[in-house]
Amino acid sequence: MRVERLENYIVQFKKGNFDLFDDFYEQVKRPCFYNIYSLVKNHDLSEDLLQETFVRFLKSINSIDENENVLGYLILISRNITLDYIKKHGRVRELYEHEEVVSKDDNDIDKTILLDKVREILKKDQLEIFTLHVLSDLTFEEIAKILKRPLGTVLWSYNSAIKKLRKEIKLWEKLTTETL
Repeated sequence: MRVERLENYIVQFKKGNFDLFDDFYEQVKRPCFYNIYSLVKNHDLSEDLLQETFVRFLKSINSIDENENVLGYLILISRNITLDYIKKHGRVRELYEHEEVVSKDDNDIDKTILLDKVREILKKDQLEIFTLHVLSDLTFEEIAKILKRPLGTVLWSYNSAIKKLRKEIKLWEKLTTETL
């Protein structure tokens, strides 16, 4: 995904031309969705909060600077909306374990299942940084800005997460080779 191309959409949207909104939405929905999903762990709720993200984005379109990282801005909106939802409704009911993920794209199902497994291993802050970097393809600098944390903290958390995941993979490989 090219940031320059996303900035061009903003210019068009500010002019009132929303003909390319579907294309824009397709380019940015996955990173926003996985950011939300990493926090609420519920597919349907994530879809609802994603829609609310885009409603808020469109309402604020005229205040967005064309030189701003549009994807970072959307992820920040999605994160804030999600955290507001969690605060308002208390803990999100964790029905996701029994939730059947319905998607037209098997790759989305695979990512959701993988994210559930990763969630079991990582702490919440590590999961959020991992998701923003791996699934949303944001730089560590962008993540630090969105989360309002020092870059060093973000890098440390990400590296700790990767070490934990590698350890779990090695353990799983060891267990599967022993059983064969």
